[in-house]
Amino acid sequence: MQFIKQIRDPVHGWIRLTKDEVELLDSLPVIQRLRYIKQLGMVYLVYPSAVYSRFDHSLGVMHLAYHIGKELLPKVAVSEDLDYLLKHLRLAALLHDIGHYPFSHTFEGVIGELVSASKDLGCGNSVDISLFEREKPHEVTGRLIVERISSDLRERGYDPSLIKSILDKEYSSKDGEIVKILSGIVSGTLDADRLDYIMRDLYFTGAAVGTSIGHIDLERMISNIDYVKGYGLVFDEKARVHLEGYVITRYNIYRHVYLHHKTILFTEVARSILRENIQKCREGSLKGVICEYLCDLARFVSGDISEDLLWRTTDDFFVSVFINDTKFKDLLSRRKLGYISLWKRDKDYLEIFKDDVKLINRTIDEIYSSSEIEAQQIMKTVLIEELNRMLEKTGCKLADGDLEIAHAAFDPKADDIYIATQEGPIRLEQLSPLVQAVKEAWDRSPHFFAYLREEAARSCGNRVVAYIKRILPAVLPYVAKVSLIAPE
Repeated sequence: MQFIKQIRDPVHGWIRLTKDEVELLDSLPVIQRLRYIKQLGMVYLVYPSAVYSRFDHSLGVMHLAYHIGKELLPKVAVSEDLDYLLKHLRLAALLHDIGHYPFSHTFEGVIGELVSASKDLGCGNSVDISLFEREKPHEVTGRLIVERISSDLRERGYDPSLIKSILDKEYSSKDGEIVKILSGIVSGTLDADRLDYIMRDLYFTGAAVGTSIGHIDLERMISNIDYVKGYGLVFDEKARVHLEGYVITRYNIYRHVYLHHKTILFTEVARSILRENIQKCREGSLKGVICEYLCDLARFVSGDISEDLLWRTTDDFFVSVFINDTKFKDLLSRRKLGYISLWKRDKDYLEIFKDDVKLINRTIDEIYSSSEIEAQQIMKTVLIEELNRMLEKTGCKLADGDLEIAHAAFDPKADDIYIATQEGPIRLEQLSPLVQAVKEAWDRSPHFFAYLREEAARSCGNRVVAYIKRILPAVLPYVAKVSLIAPE
């Protein structure tokens, strides 16, 4: 594989590119668009330097996928054309986030509503809505985009069907072991995607807490990697301490960055603003630039990559449209949003829920695993009703907008990371007390946050927290039962 160009990256050093990759980067606006999509969404409102882009991350994933593939594939693909596989692995890694929307994951939970509303708005796009309910929306959009650029890929010797197979985990499992391995390198339990975003997020947020992972850890993990059919990636015992560091670092960055109580609040407020505008446009109570923009966004979601449309689906263009919404303007200005967190840290959460904390967390995760939007609305409605029933005698009453709740989602398990032993591959968490401790720590951390409007907090005081503590263990089983009922 010949490289003709190098890009200087603050995380990985020099990232090298082939002639075909340079030509695709320079000729496809749909890739360049990623320069204008923030990797971390609303996190920059909490960590000011967290402003790097999906483009930076995609280059990093391509770089790491290549190094993992170069180490692993000769051990498992002896009869295959390694350069051919590596060429496709690199491009799949480069394109893996091509379907992301403005502010990355921020609005992903609202995309199903947008696609559904777009039919009422006459946006002219047609796509199977159920796809966005079964899978991550940006991955669905990404595969639709790869389909649109197939001719550009073929011109440069790529097989678009192989690229799509690598990006589509469900399909790749039926498409032969080698493609399954390639898919796992890009997106698995310990993959190029996670390794890059953890290292990059640590660098740009400065949020390394207690432990971190660097190039020495990375080289040690990659040089001790293997693949065993039926298990997936298997590492030599020599890499164990570095794998433990990876698991702990991942947990810490989730707690301190992605699941920071302010990050979750800002994300939830942004989603509610988009959801509210979708509803207004759908009802006809709002017309004009925002409704027109929602149609543009819906067309992109459905795989439309006409060049004029692409540049209207960047962070900056989104801001230029939604600056007309007072709430969004306040969010960007970090004006007081009028909400206070009822708890912020593990200590607060444990003090409130004490011995019930593990059961509450387990039930909340189960509820949100069904349908995040429906579960959240049901839970909020039931909580407000029950709180008002208890507050009735105090003269205090909560309105619909007085309470906001949001799920804090994280999977601490390392089920698919195996260590090679004389008895065969064994899961890392079975061998490592440190990894087991991470799971135990997460079981006692906040799995959801509740925010109370300041006016309501002033009138209701600490009674709301006390009542939530009393009613939540009783309310959750009911919410679980209602939200987990399969639709007819």
